[in-house]
Amino acid sequence: MPRTQQNLTSLRDTFSQILGNQKDHYTDTRIPELLFRLGLDDCTEYSSKRQHLEKAVEASSDAQMLAAAQTALELIGFAAHERDQLQELVWDDGTAPVIPGRYRRELAEMLNPIELFIDRAAFEHVLGEFWQIDTMSFVNLLRPTPTLRQEIVRHYIENPDWDAVTIFDKLGAFQSSHARFGRFVEALASSRVLPSEPAQRKFIEIVNDTLKTCGVHIVVGVGDDAFLTASLAYVGSAKQSAPKNLIFASTTKPDLRLGNALDNDIEVMSDPTDILIYDRPIGSTGLLWRDLQAWYAQTYDIEEGQAKNRLYRRLEACLPKSSPPQALAFSSFFKAFTTHIPELPVLLPEVWFHWDPLTVSRRGKEALLRSRMDFLLLLPGGVRVVIEIDGKHHYCDATGRSSPRLYAEMMAADRALRLVGYEVYRFGVHELQQPNAEEVLIIFYRSLFERYSLLPAP
Repeated sequence: MPRTQQNLTSLRDTFSQILGNQKDHYTDTRIPELLFRLGLDDCTEYSSKRQHLEKAVEASSDAQMLAAAQTALELIGFAAHERDQLQELVWDDGTAPVIPGRYRRELAEMLNPIELFIDRAAFEHVLGEFWQIDTMSFVNLLRPTPTLRQEIVRHYIENPDWDAVTIFDKLGAFQSSHARFGRFVEALASSRVLPSEPAQRKFIEIVNDTLKTCGVHIVVGVGDDAFLTASLAYVGSAKQSAPKNLIFASTTKPDLRLGNALDNDIEVMSDPTDILIYDRPIGSTGLLWRDLQAWYAQTYDIEEGQAKNRLYRRLEACLPKSSPPQALAFSSFFKAFTTHIPELPVLLPEVWFHWDPLTVSRRGKEALLRSRMDFLLLLPGGVRVVIEIDGKHHYCDATGRSSPRLYAEMMAADRALRLVGYEVYRFGVHELQQPNAEEVLIIFYRSLFERYSLLPAP
């Protein structure tokens, strides 16, 4: 399910309080600089440094506040308990796969025979990112007990006294939230901790063999450093590595060519102003309307308040005038979810290019240039949904006569998409010309989102 209003309220209250607690670390003159780095607007009415910091959070939009909280976790050295509290709220977006305690323990047991790290410093850093390993507790003032970090160094890193089960147990990994545990496993599989592809593959193989029984696995991609990336997802979600390029919303067929410098270096030979090119990373939440709107506002220098309507009009304008059913499919999506749209995956129209490594590996790079889609949805967990509106040109030739060749080509294209993990849904134009067409579409969209637990609460 998408991030709830309750989560946003709790996140705002908690972030405001935690940021306010930083008052003693910043002078009055440095607070505006901090707010700027966090992406928060400065405020002018306040009576204390705490109030200065808190009011900046309180006045921000939901998207601005969420982005600022994520940035704050990277920039500010919060106390461990404050960091953990803020992390849990930021991560609570409904996308973390559920891994019960039994399977966490079984995974730790299966990891016992291998080393959990190659890069010691990175391993310690990852432990510190997710767990409270530096907290000092005192038996008495003269004999303080060692920190968990010191114990891990002594009993696991420098000596083989502890195994993976003990490490996970000491960290609290068996009882943590699903989001914290999942991100920890992904970090252990990363090239930071395991800068060796064979070691990464061994770790990922163990995770997948163990967690498949609870319906979860690691989906592998390739990072900018050419090492593997790891993302946990539900089995069957067909998750691939995050697309690096989306080219969409064109009123005419763009002239696209694959460059030679990078695998996804796309050359746009036609007028680039006729299309939209989304080139930001797409995370585990998929591509949400709020993300596309933020990108659109920044890319085209549009005020946030105007970006929503202008983006909608821009997407609507690309729909073929010759296909009212396609326009109906677009408008019905927004009627299906109304005010919840910003927190939901965006319906991308007229998608001419979608970078997909699995398509490349199975069909070649040129196949990417032949995969135009009427609509594309990038859902959480890597689920990719294609929606097609089929007119006569899908099965009839120029004379209006039935064409087995065209129909066969359409079916072949469907198979190719399904084999690389896309879901494909087709609507006939005749169906969308009926009086109840809008109702049919709204029911479809809501049923689709209900299937993936994305349906907003009433």
